[in-house]
Amino acid sequence: MLIVFRLTTGCDGTKIPEDTENFSGFKYISGEEAKELFDSNDPVVLLDVRNRDEYEENHITGSILIPVDELEERLSELPDKNTTIIVYCAAGRRSAAAVDILVSNGYTNIYNMQSINNWP
Repeated sequence: MLIVFRLTTGCDGTKIPEDTENFSGFKYISGEEAKELFDSNDPVVLLDVRNRDEYEENHITGSILIPVDELEERLSELPDKNTTIIVYCAAGRRSAAAVDILVSNGYTNIYNMQSINNWP
């Protein structure tokens, strides 16, 4: 069973508005929940939006790398806009920017895991 939770503060300690999930079109997800979803038989993209050096140093097996500063130009590399996409970076700032790009381009099933360190 997948349980999605909503954080009340961002990585930098700022308060996240209560209606963020409904307004923005994405959900926050814990690392454990992300792994459970990724390991399921459902199609899921695990999207690493860090830079290539960070990815080569350490990444989650099965993830794809599209640095956040290249994401808008490389959206065609992602599958259907309804496919589940779990986004992560190093601390959460770039994953938040990537989520904004995805949502503004019509992607509908986005989860923000924030940091690679959240992966179990």
